[in-house]
Amino acid sequence: MPLFKITGFILVIFTTSAIGFLKANELNLRFRKLTDLYKAIATLKEGIRLHGGDVERLINLSFAEFPINTAHLKKEDIEIIDDFFENLGAQDTVAEYERCELYINLLKAQADKAQKQHLELNRLYKNIGVLSGILICIFFL
Repeated sequence: MPLFKITGFILVIFTTSAIGFLKANELNLRFRKLTDLYKAIATLKEGIRLHGGDVERLINLSFAEFPINTAHLKKEDIEIIDDFFENLGAQDTVAEYERCELYINLLKAQADKAQKQHLELNRLYKNIGVLSGILICIFFL
């Protein structure tokens, strides 16, 4: 009987720790995705500046290395991305270049906020996961 209890306690601690680590990793993924997005838009901006013309081809070239995936992003991040792609290519090259510059700054600010949040909450989520597992085990003793 004690072997089953010990195994159960280990599983509870492992599960809650894993949840804490996954939540902490989600913060890091958000930061990395936002960073990749503003790098891709910066590549698009330079392509517009140098080549102009066919924006559709430049989008495919710019986002080939950093595909658009909205998993792990917050609602406000997705709104910025959707707003960027909504009217892309409808203006002249100078306006598109400035528009790319604006959205790079917006995504950079979101990435900085995500990095700050990651640095502040990373250890907290990990510790809460481990300590909540220990607390549950103590409660069931």
